[in-house]
Amino acid sequence: MLLITALIIILTEAIGEGILKRFKPASFVFDKYIQWVIAIFLFALWFILAYHFCYVPIWKLLAGFVFVRFAIFDISYNLSNGQKWNYYGTVKWYDRTMAKLGSFGWFMKFVVFLPMGIVFLLR
Repeated sequence: MLLITALIIILTEAIGEGILKRFKPASFVFDKYIQWVIAIFLFALWFILAYHFCYVPIWKLLAGFVFVRFAIFDISYNLSNGQKWNYYGTVKWYDRTMAKLGSFGWFMKFVVFLPMGIVFLLR
């Protein structure tokens, strides 16, 4: 249940941001402030409910959510934004680093972090 709700929250955030950035101008207020408020609110809601009802250690909840988000956020964001699934930008530090890592970065996402995140959230 933890994994499914985490996936729903991550995909909701990624697809929502991708669609908004696809159809709204770059100066839209969502891009600067509300995006972070919504992301933090969704994570906090998931974390509080998961902690109180599932009795999983905090470190497993945090690590599992971060690992799964790291693995699937970029792909779902890129596809909903109308870009190639493996696109990385050139402005942000994260995008430049992942572009330099190339296939090793994708290996880390899908062979290391995604399975670890799934195992942590399966309970």
